[in-house]
Amino acid sequence: MEMVDKGVVTEFERIRKDFRAIDFSGNRFYGNIPESIRLLKELRLLNLSGNTFTANIPKSLANLTNLEALDLSRNQLSGQIPPDLGSLSFLSIMNFSYNNLEGPVPRGTQFQSQHCSSFMDNPKLSGLEENMWSNSCLESYTTRI
Repeated sequence: MEMVDKGVVTEFERIRKDFRAIDFSGNRFYGNIPESIRLLKELRLLNLSGNTFTANIPKSLANLTNLEALDLSRNQLSGQIPPDLGSLSFLSIMNFSYNNLEGPVPRGTQFQSQHCSSFMDNPKLSGLEENMWSNSCLESYTTRI
């Protein structure tokens, strides 16, 4: 694998599995989110926002048991938010806004503790009114639908 950071090219003979944070936001990545991300067991932050990823959010992200922050906003993801992400006990920050997600928002504590802006502009998501959000936040969401 070859990585370029601030003009410096670094070659890796194999993909490291001990990355703590990956921020690939604001690139031109497209297609499916790679299933191989599940192998990065030490990952604490994953930011894939601002790309053009499509298809479903991989259920295998639930294998990232140390994950604390997940940002998949501003892509073209579709399908449901995998309920298995609710089993990630360290996951406290997540953002799924500005995608094409549908179906119910999972009921796990991690999901219900998120601000409504984490789910904005996914008009086919349901169950938002059941989450523990303030009325003003909910009104803001429903006026955009």
